[in-house]
Amino acid sequence: MRIKILLLALLSILAACDHQNPVSTAEVKKSSAPFSGDLAELKERGAIRLLRLHNQDSGGLPRHGTPQFEQQHSMESFARQQGLTPEWVDVDDYAELFEALQNGRGDVIVNNLTQTPEREQFLAFSLPLDRSQEFIITKASSAALDDINDLQGKRVAIPAGSSYQGTLLDLLEQNIDLNFDIVILNGGDNPDTLLDKLNSGEFDAAVIDSNLLQSIQRYRQDYQIGTKISELQNIAWAMRPSNPNLLQALNIFLLETLSKQDWDKRLFDDWEGILARKTLRVITRNGPASYFLWRGELMGFDYELMHHFADRHKLKLEMVVAPPQADLIDWLLEGRGDVIAASMTASETRRERGIVFSSPYNQIAEQLVTATDKPKLDTFDALAGRTLALRPNTHYWQTAKKLQAAGHQFQLHEIKRGLSTAEVLIAVARGDYDATLADSHMVNIEQRFIDKLAPGLKLEPEYDHAWAVRPESANLLQQLNNYLAKEKGSRHFNVVKNKHFSDDKNIDKYQGQRLNSDDQLSPFDKIVQDSATSHQFDWRLITAQMYQESRFNPKARSHVGAVGLMQVMPRTARELGYKLPFSDAKGIEAGVNYLAWCRDRFDATLPPQERLWFSLAAYNAGAGHVFDARRLAKQQGLNPDIWFDNVEQAMLLLSQRKYYHHARFGYVRGGEPVNYVRQIRKRYRAYLDL
Repeated sequence: MRIKILLLALLSILAACDHQNPVSTAEVKKSSAPFSGDLAELKERGAIRLLRLHNQDSGGLPRHGTPQFEQQHSMESFARQQGLTPEWVDVDDYAELFEALQNGRGDVIVNNLTQTPEREQFLAFSLPLDRSQEFIITKASSAALDDINDLQGKRVAIPAGSSYQGTLLDLLEQNIDLNFDIVILNGGDNPDTLLDKLNSGEFDAAVIDSNLLQSIQRYRQDYQIGTKISELQNIAWAMRPSNPNLLQALNIFLLETLSKQDWDKRLFDDWEGILARKTLRVITRNGPASYFLWRGELMGFDYELMHHFADRHKLKLEMVVAPPQADLIDWLLEGRGDVIAASMTASETRRERGIVFSSPYNQIAEQLVTATDKPKLDTFDALAGRTLALRPNTHYWQTAKKLQAAGHQFQLHEIKRGLSTAEVLIAVARGDYDATLADSHMVNIEQRFIDKLAPGLKLEPEYDHAWAVRPESANLLQQLNNYLAKEKGSRHFNVVKNKHFSDDKNIDKYQGQRLNSDDQLSPFDKIVQDSATSHQFDWRLITAQMYQESRFNPKARSHVGAVGLMQVMPRTARELGYKLPFSDAKGIEAGVNYLAWCRDRFDATLPPQERLWFSLAAYNAGAGHVFDARRLAKQQGLNPDIWFDNVEQAMLLLSQRKYYHHARFGYVRGGEPVNYVRQIRKRYRAYLDL
């Protein structure tokens, strides 16, 4: 067998390259002083150096949606989360990419890198960002190479140092009668440049990843896809094996990111589509009126009404919590949710932006507020010479403009958009601002917990709070209005409303202990953080699981004998090396160890977030039943690698004799692991949204 490898230098680089730094303001570094420290040392330096191939013109713009763009954007988010400045280090080829990492000129390779056994010998890889396969492509006018034997006598191009070379050499080794030339392209792996060279006739075919194919399909059709030459392979970030803490932090970040990506869906269904997917997505704010966490329980006036509505129609409820700076109407129009339920005032200005409001479900007054050490604002005359601090994108701002137009003499001070109403009230109480306007029900709640807050005049008229949908969601709107027509004024409605706005005892109880971003999630946060991090779990997920297991009660004991905060069975604890009774710390550690053991039962090639849901299901029901459910899912035409709406549906079937009779591990109360995973996921999401 003759193997001929040709070198072909790439002389031109296209401007619209995917490797362009998308958002970083840090200067791109060509080189830096050697340094190989782990995460703690990186934080001392204050920067993280990110390696990528230099194969773009500096004047090019990033192309959103490409693997490189998304990976670079995600890595910069990780850097910011860790308090590090991202510094991009561009190199010329794969050999220099690996050399720069080993020599301490960079800290992480961020370059759509395939994880191969050869590279694992000298690189530490993160959890997979994606999975891809390698394909042969030819120009559109050529005959498709649909079989490996079609490569005979062809010149096949690959980027220098890429994983493609190993794949092609394996093909030649496994097919002794096959003979083709491998053309090595120096200058990086830009798919646009590769396609241009292919179409100019400099070679007959080329190799490309499926994820790169997916991105270029949007704007190029001058090629055709031929035979597949590899199985699915992981795409991951790479770093030095001597940096385990950096790897650990990256993996935890990826688990969080991948979980959030699962929730960020863009759908535009009306009621029929919502019923078909069996999920209602509600856009809201994290705040005392609409949606908040009390200990481990989800609460809020809007949340509880929406939960009741969803239950009536046998729908799952998915809360989509927008950050303070986000515009809820934009999120609705972008398809991030089906309905806004966030104590939103039904104003004409908002209707003009293209949304439709439901019937009102609450009426509120806007109220003047100042601090107790300032003159009262109990009349309009008291406004003279005062300054109202308001966010310009609120109904309060419109009200203030109307008051000024009516002749009231006061100043308006614009404050930044990202602040919540609670944060504005806190700032007024401590003297940062003179006064403000806020909804009366919010003032009623917050004055109990904010010292020196002085409520003033309630303005007229009262305003309606309503839910909002897109104009094309007419049937959903009708269902919401039908619900409100029936339920508003009912015993259930009044109980929920009084609990949140009228009952002093409940307000003090729930609002006084609602969780905020800087609060502890549980009395055991430090223990959970240590145990979770050591096994590369997000500690907030473990906290959500711990609440589901024991409600944070260390003395909890189930009817089957499970004990402690993580409800570990005594036999399991002994098998893991723990003696009973154990301390809170040991109980948490045992539970996390068992969850990690469950995770190890599932193939590492699964998407990381799916592997996590399978692990939780196995923790609850046993790994054997999850294996049975995956096999049954495949038989039922469902995806055995996806838990939600796929394997979980098969798990429910395993409580029926016609299905469990043929299952290896037999009967299981399938509703228990299904509800278990969903509840943990819901609470975990709420923790992430804090």
